[in-house]
Amino acid sequence: MDLLLLVALLPLSWISYSIYCLIHNYREASRLGIPIICVPISPDNQLWIALQTAFPSLFKRLPFDICAPTRHCRLGWEFRDRYKTHERLGDAWVAVTPWRNWIYIAQAEAAAEVYARNRDFAQGADWQRQRKLTATPFNEQKSPLVWSEALRQANDMLHSWLSHGPDGITATSEDVRTLALDVLAFAGFQKSYPWQSQQTMRERTASTYRDSLAIILQNVLIILVLPARFFSMPFVPKRWQQVGWALRAFKKYMLDQIDDEKRSISDGEAGSKTLVSNLVRAVENQQSTVAGPGSQALKPLSVDEILGNIFVFNFAGHDTTAITFTTAIYSLVAYPEVQDWISDEINFYLPDDDSSTWQYEKTFPKLQRCLAVLVSPTTLFRLPLPQHTTIIQ
Repeated sequence: MDLLLLVALLPLSWISYSIYCLIHNYREASRLGIPIICVPISPDNQLWIALQTAFPSLFKRLPFDICAPTRHCRLGWEFRDRYKTHERLGDAWVAVTPWRNWIYIAQAEAAAEVYARNRDFAQGADWQRQRKLTATPFNEQKSPLVWSEALRQANDMLHSWLSHGPDGITATSEDVRTLALDVLAFAGFQKSYPWQSQQTMRERTASTYRDSLAIILQNVLIILVLPARFFSMPFVPKRWQQVGWALRAFKKYMLDQIDDEKRSISDGEAGSKTLVSNLVRAVENQQSTVAGPGSQALKPLSVDEILGNIFVFNFAGHDTTAITFTTAIYSLVAYPEVQDWISDEINFYLPDDDSSTWQYEKTFPKLQRCLAVLVSPTTLFRLPLPQHTTIIQ
């Protein structure tokens, strides 16, 4: 009886605590003087995200759209809602959840001011330290490498698509994700792989660094919720055991790269110029850097922090790039006149069909129409960006 009572009290306690937090956050949001929508579950609740990811067909049948509170609980509600809530409530409104309050702004000037004051919203000294130490690896010197590898991967993908003949393909988004992953692997880790369709990749056994990273990115939401050791337990499905292999393989590869780079630094050798190399060397170079007058040198990143940042770079770079390209391709299909518009630019600046002769420094700055087509999806659709990270043990 006592055990049954305890089991019944646990969910009741959680519900009571959630209601208390929701009321507290509502009072805080009321001070803003803008419209409020109360949402019973935070959109970044990890367990809620994992359930929707693991059982998508079940959640698609649930009537989320019956009212505003439930509508904003759904994963990816922003894409479906677009401007409707702003049209109803105004340029700014706040979603009150038990975990945190979310302010949504549809006014360009206000949004620009928020971004301009990003330091005011930084999460303490440790956030500033992470930002300073991780900014160095990203510079224009990487762009020619990304350009050449992206051209090679895109050519391979194009030949694969054309080989299907009039029947065409039905895996555009999956194939573009593969392209983004391959370019990311080369730019970040100097690992070059031949482009393969998603169907080909599914038919073979995963064994490479790219395979492990692809599996992690495909299951990232579940990985953020469940402990890493769970995926290695014998009773879990084979698909999740593969996730466990990917986590172990990816971490081992990263640790080996970090050790090799530290050894190169101690021996006075040149780095490999990969993302790991640049990040480790930036940390080493900053150990003696003084943050300001009278202050101490910045604390270097730990191995776990380096691994966490590498994971975030991969997740952010892969997902946003793949979604942007996919949306741009579908938009071009819907607007043939835009295809002609950018074709004129490409044919003018790149008359030679041999892409190996296309130089980044001379060509990329001129392709303004192509850039406009790629930027448009980011203004029309909300692209996901990671806001939190956890250490994978």
